[in-house]
Amino acid sequence: MPTPDLSTSPRAVWRLTWPQMLMMYLVFFMGFITVWVAGQISAEVQAALGMVTQCAIFLMVVIMAVSSGATAAVSQSLGALKMRRAQRYVGTTVLGSLGLGLLVAVGGWFFGDGILRLLMVPESILPIARELWQVTMLALPAQYIYSATGVMFRATRQVLPPLWVAALVCVVNLLACLGFGLGWFGLPAFGYMGLVWANLGAQCLGAVCNCLLLAHSGYLQRRSLPSPRWLKAGLPYLLRVALPAGAAQIVWQSGYLTLFVLVASLPLDSVNALAGLTAGLRVEALLFLPGMAFNMTVAVLVGNSLGAGKPQEAKRVALNMVGLAALAMSLVAALLWPFRQEIAELLSQEPGTQAQIVSYLTYNLLSTPFSIASTVMGGIMVGAGATQYNLMVYGGTFWLVRLPLGWLLGHILWGTASGVFAAMLFSQCLQTCIMLYVVLCRDWARFAMKRRGRHHAERKPA
Repeated sequence: MPTPDLSTSPRAVWRLTWPQMLMMYLVFFMGFITVWVAGQISAEVQAALGMVTQCAIFLMVVIMAVSSGATAAVSQSLGALKMRRAQRYVGTTVLGSLGLGLLVAVGGWFFGDGILRLLMVPESILPIARELWQVTMLALPAQYIYSATGVMFRATRQVLPPLWVAALVCVVNLLACLGFGLGWFGLPAFGYMGLVWANLGAQCLGAVCNCLLLAHSGYLQRRSLPSPRWLKAGLPYLLRVALPAGAAQIVWQSGYLTLFVLVASLPLDSVNALAGLTAGLRVEALLFLPGMAFNMTVAVLVGNSLGAGKPQEAKRVALNMVGLAALAMSLVAALLWPFRQEIAELLSQEPGTQAQIVSYLTYNLLSTPFSIASTVMGGIMVGAGATQYNLMVYGGTFWLVRLPLGWLLGHILWGTASGVFAAMLFSQCLQTCIMLYVVLCRDWARFAMKRRGRHHAERKPA
């Protein structure tokens, strides 16, 4: 298990960022192909897939929370050159992801009908959504492991192995979606069920490959399995970061589910609006997922710097990453702006859905500088272990601003989905301003593990 390069030089930052950015584009391409194939089948399938996908993302909040805690713990441990402690945190995270994935999947399977009805899925697409949901739950444990192992690679600055795995998964998913979804390559066309079975196979492949590569790198070995004594010492910090992160994810993802409900319950054209929101989110991912690459990079860099006892360096790197990410993704948004109609026509064959996609893109491309900056600043808080700020700021602006304003504009004043989309833009601007205040004016570095002191995980590093 080699000692990682802990440099924060521009070359090191780029070496850490570009593979993650490329991997995020592969993730985007997978989602784009799925939505495109669904759109070729029907608007009803596209809308149902959007609801199920958003529900599945909500169920991912558990592993997102654990991964946030593990990112802080592993990156800070490596910054302090506590290699064995980092190894134990990796083993704890991977094993925990398997158990949690099985637990959540079983619950989701048994309560699927109630969940879909609670979300007010339109009756016209409920049978499709129900079938998609059942297979999605089968894929959830593998998705948990694939997600957690990918985070562990990034936390240990091994960014190339998960990139090759993501490329393989993307190719397999592409061929399976086109083959079993639309009947290409002489394969049987299973329609929308072919899409979710393709996803299940791809997630299983990714989980197995990542686990094998982590074992090969030395981070996932028998000696990395934590003892009860170590868990008693090491788990408190992971949980201290993970619990607020999990609460933030629950608040955020439940907010997005509520946003889908707002759109699904519009008085007019709700199915087209729902399909438009689903497709629009996929296009927005073209900008958001690279932003997540910057988010993950800055989390590792800040964690390494704080673990090494260098809070000023952590703040310098953090601000540089925020500015770079916002500028880069804003340029991409500007390039996409003139082609909103063409993108809509590519994603859907129905004029009503196309109009909703254009409306969504109009507001959300304008929000790009704010949404990307806010995303990267969230990564700063993860690396520092200061996830309480993410909970308060993201949760507050979503539930106290975005949703009430979306209801007011979408259901009362404007009566269209454009009102919901406009509320998203306004809340994103406000959220970014508050997060910038936190980064500049609050002492978020105090949440890191102490190099000396009473913290058990630091006092008992083995």
